[in-house]
Order: sequence, then structure tokens, then C-alpha cells
Amino acid sequence: MKYSNLDVLEINRISQIVKEKQPSLFKQICIFIGQLFYYTFVVHFKYKTLPVNYKGLLFFGVSLNNRRSLEPIINNVENGTYLYLNNHVTDVHKRRAWWHSIPYIFSLINLYKKSEKDNKALILKYFTRLWTTYGLYKIAGEMLEKYKVKVLVLANDHNDINRCLIFNALEKGIKTVYVQHASVKKGFPRLDFTYSFLDGKESLEKYIYAGKPNGEVYLSGGVRFDFLYDKIVRRDSEVKKIGVAINMLDDFEKVKNLFLFLKNEGYNDLILRPHPRYQNLNSEWLIKNNIAISNPKEESSYDFIAKIDFMISNESAIHLDASIMHCPTALYNMSDNEVLDDYNFVKNNLVKLAKSDNDLLTFIKNKDNIIPPKEILQYYNASSNSHLEGKLGITIARFLELLCQGNEKQFDKELGFVKNSVIFHEINDSFTG
Repeated sequence: MKYSNLDVLEINRISQIVKEKQPSLFKQICIFIGQLFYYTFVVHFKYKTLPVNYKGLLFFGVSLNNRRSLEPIINNVENGTYLYLNNHVTDVHKRRAWWHSIPYIFSLINLYKKSEKDNKALILKYFTRLWTTYGLYKIAGEMLEKYKVKVLVLANDHNDINRCLIFNALEKGIKTVYVQHASVKKGFPRLDFTYSFLDGKESLEKYIYAGKPNGEVYLSGGVRFDFLYDKIVRRDSEVKKIGVAINMLDDFEKVKNLFLFLKNEGYNDLILRPHPRYQNLNSEWLIKNNIAISNPKEESSYDFIAKIDFMISNESAIHLDASIMHCPTALYNMSDNEVLDDYNFVKNNLVKLAKSDNDLLTFIKNKDNIIPPKEILQYYNASSNSHLEGKLGITIARFLELLCQGNEKQFDKELGFVKNSVIFHEINDSFTG
């Protein structure tokens, strides 16, 4: 099958809202050639193949966060009935994808010529990503056919290989299930799944911005939060240990100034948690100033939050984790950028914005005043304080069991959901089943 007319811009829709810098076109092509040789002669020997003897339920995830979101479900699915694949199996072999893409460079050039100004700029910016989509689409389709997939479960709705799987599944009539793995922003692709399990109304409102979902939506709450409920601790009435979570937005000089301010105010039990991809960490300075480090590759965000009394972070989804764990948290800008409130945490009163050091100090000294009420938590995470809190893994596993049997209509009645509109199902808090 030829893919000359494949809508690579639609598959890579997330590129329209990502603001990350990209190399020049010449550098992108050089990187493509380098990756082609790397995947052919190095990574080729690390890929594995898996048996096909299972019952058609396929989980797919390309990252650790995807795996963590799917794990509570997988742990409750009967062994031998499912497969879990990632991008380390032969069927998503990037060597094959890159080689398959080469002939389609002319298709992408033709698309560039026909496109309007904005899309032309987008094609140049993400040229090799769009180019390799042709090959990824081919191997995604082959993978679904090889494993005779009946139900495909994904925890990512915008990554290129995931989007290729979604569009292939739609073509082949395969049922798809989406399990949200992180907070989302406006501009994410439309929900094109048969069934979507979202964190709450807040997420749905952002997804609807891209268009009405094609399938049915469950406002279930985040299954990834199942892990945290046994980590919720009683915290001291007085703040003793403060955690600071930083990401790529943050300037380490400003982070240092924050720590010095906290120490000057008498808060000496401090811990820093950098994002896994943070590049400018000065470990020597932190050690010299007796500031502990939470290694994100060894310690989950939930374990980090469980051992602090107060959290400070710039714009980050970690504020939601902290709020669900009843840990007071404040948004504090440690960068030269303006606070955009992309997650609407401040707008919706989930998190307080500290506009100055004095604001931050006030929040720390009055921490109980900034913990959001139940209604706001449920807006972001529908299962908070409901009968399904901490039980979404087993709940969605039951849904998948019924779906594979063709009996999914039993699900609402069994688990206490009610369909409140043509779009979504909500948890019925009066359910006693």
C-alpha cells in the first residue's frame, strides 16, 4: 500500500502547539541520516520479538510515564490475555520506519508546495518528524495485523507512533481505549478513540476545544493516581520540610535565590526535585548548602511529595499530584518567562500563585488555607473522594474484560457510572453496589 496522500500534518497535530526549538532543515536531514545508521547498525540488535499467542488485548506505551499509567490496569488483567508492547520490539523498529520513509520525501515536498504559509513553516520546522511519519504509519499497520489486535489500549494521544496506531485502528475497525497519562493543554488532538478515560471535566473541556470526541468518554479520574493513595500521609501542622520541583523552564540562579530566601526565613530542611531532562543542575552548590536532591529516575513524584510538608514549583502538572495527596503547593516563577497558567491551575483555584517572596512566605505560614476543596479536586480528578478512589486500575481492567467479550454495556451498572450527556459518563457518587 502507498501512503503518498497520508495526512502527516493531522497525525502530528501536536506540533502546532509545541513551542520547542528545532534545528535547521540541513541539520534535521543530517540527524535523519545519523539516526538511520544508528538504528540500522546499533539499535537493530537490541530489539526483541514477542509471541502472538494471546487474546487480542494490546497495551502500547513508549515512555515510563505511559507504563506507569497502564500498570495499575495491567496488574488486574488476567495473564495470557494481553500483550504489552513498547518501542523496543521489532514491530516498531525505527530502522524499518526510517528506511520505509525515504521514498516519501517527494510526497512531503509536494505537500509543502500545496500548503498555505503557516503549514509551510510547520513542515520546514518539523521536516524529518513529518517525513518519518510515512514509515511509522506503515509499521504501525503491520504491527496491528501481526498481533491480530481486537482492542488497543494507549496512554498517549499525540506521540507520532501512537497517532499512527490510532489512525490505522480506525481504518481496520479495531476498538481503541485511551487512558490519560498526564494533564493536557488546549490544542491537543481531538479524541479519536472508541472509549476515552479522562481525569475529569477539566480535561474534557480542553479536548472539546479540538472538536467533539468521536467515541464515548468516561470522566473516571486518573488511573495513574492509584499509586499515590497509600502514600498520603498526615503532615505536621507546621511546615518543616519544603520540596522544590523544577523543570526546563527554570533558571538555576533563580532556584538558588529561592533556596537562600527560604534558608534566611529559617527553613533549612529543603529538597530539590529536578525534571529528568533538566540540564543546568548544580549538584555541588546544592550539596554545599545542605539541600537534598530527589532523583526523578529513582524516586516517583508521589514518594517525593509524601515526605514534604509544602511544595513549590513553577508551571507543572506535579501541582495536581500534590493537591490530590493533600500536600499544600504554590506556583512560584523561577524563570524569565511570564506565567501562562497553561493548565489553568491558578484560574480554577487548584493552586495559588505566589507573585512575590512575601506571598510565598504567607502561603507557607498559612498552608491549610491553600489546600483546594473536594469540588475543585474532582473537577481535575473525578475519582477524588468517590467510591472509585484508588481503584481505577481494577475498574478499567473490568471494562476491558467486558469490552473483549462485547458486553461493555454492563459496565456503567456494575461500577457506578451514569451517562450525563451524549458525550460523557460520570461517576455516580451515590452508588452503593
